[in-house]
Amino acid sequence: MAAKSNIIYNKVTREKITWIETSHDTNGERLTFLFEVAPGGKLPVTHYHPEQTESFNVTTGVFQVKLPDGIHTVNAGERLVIPKGIPHKWWNKSGSNSAKMMVTFEPALNTETFLEQFYGLSNDGKTKPDGTPAFLQLMVWVNKYQVFIMGPPFFIQKLMGYILGGVARLFGFKNYYPQYSR
Repeated sequence: MAAKSNIIYNKVTREKITWIETSHDTNGERLTFLFEVAPGGKLPVTHYHPEQTESFNVTTGVFQVKLPDGIHTVNAGERLVIPKGIPHKWWNKSGSNSAKMMVTFEPALNTETFLEQFYGLSNDGKTKPDGTPAFLQLMVWVNKYQVFIMGPPFFIQKLMGYILGGVARLFGFKNYYPQYSR
């Protein structure tokens, strides 16, 4: 279970999260964490959160964020708010320096558990080389963690999550691995 000041690290993507405010701390209203991304680090897929607003407050370095209206550069000291349902993808623009941002999700939902699960699988070598989870793992997670990829319509992804998520469970994929969220 995420706790204020605890740190999780993804060896594959070289990302580090320090929990600032957890869902427990804010009664589910928000989740805030300091996010450190290695040089050239990036999110592997364009995704969206249908029920959450995500805010980036860049503290060090420069992030680029791809949104439907183009690529936005967010420098240290700047803030970018991504409304619910807006597809996005971000990356650290620098090839030589880490970048940091405070990330806030409102409401928190169970995003911290999703991140712990994702990082745990990555650290155990159960993702692709770029850190992307297996397709069937994503299908198990899609409805539980409310993270959807750009492409297939929302209702199709939800349906795929129920159908293919059920099939994935038969192959041993889970939506929660206790060893990653204590």
